[in-house]
Amino acid sequence: MSRRRPLTPGKFLSLAFQYVTLVVMSVIVLLPLWSLIISSLKAPREYLDTNRIVPPRNWFNMSNYVEAIWPEQNNGITIGGAFLNTGIILACSLVLLILFGSMAAFAINRFKFPGRTLILLAYGALIAVPGILTPVSTFQVLKFLGLTNSKWALVVLYSGVDIVSILIFIQFLRGISTEIDDSARIEGANYFQIFFRLILPMLAPAIATVVILRTVGIYNDFVLPFLYVPQPQEATVSMMLWNMAGYQSGTTQAVLLAAIVLVILPTVIGFFLLQKYIYAGITNGSVKG
Repeated sequence: MSRRRPLTPGKFLSLAFQYVTLVVMSVIVLLPLWSLIISSLKAPREYLDTNRIVPPRNWFNMSNYVEAIWPEQNNGITIGGAFLNTGIILACSLVLLILFGSMAAFAINRFKFPGRTLILLAYGALIAVPGILTPVSTFQVLKFLGLTNSKWALVVLYSGVDIVSILIFIQFLRGISTEIDDSARIEGANYFQIFFRLILPMLAPAIATVVILRTVGIYNDFVLPFLYVPQPQEATVSMMLWNMAGYQSGTTQAVLLAAIVLVILPTVIGFFLLQKYIYAGITNGSVKG
């Protein structure tokens, strides 16, 4: 049995520095969340009179949450309607994104054709284009399609395949042997059957990774809904919070914080339920097959 090495002063200082750093960073990260939660439980007057990190007098005060869910002054959108709009946009966008992205990656990875590298370079070059240059032309395209002031405009914009999603799918496809394709071709399967019946089910970890990454971006996005879908009835959760925080809104700060907590809850719950898939997807996607 090996003896434990004595703790030298240098090693002790190193460990102490690591733990102190972890504690300080944890406090920095968790303190705003603590302030948000306890402030959402305070009455409006209590919120104004007390410090933001002082616990509420009544931990079971749900009046702010009731007001956030069923507001007395309806500005055209409720939190339930915002969640519904966001859910529809998320579901439709992710289905189209996965379909287009995986098919594009399959074609780029499995077929040898002129300009294949040029396509990837073109996708990568789009990252260098500042987003501030495209709103006018994007709005003109949406207007031509008759999608302005509609949630379907966001579905079209979000379902566009980005270079990150394509590279994730390509990385996973490299771990799938082409012998599977050859065997299926010998059995008489065409490329569509190979992709949908064989390749797509094998891309489940990659799909989970892309869904997680894009869901966070779509769910938190404010710029695109603000620019292209200003109608309150079509508002997403980010636009709903912006409307509640507006100077024309009669919403108090405590009620607004309660609404923010309700908006954060789905992402927190989703992370804890899917964290093993998140870690597995990122790990598998970073290792070549």
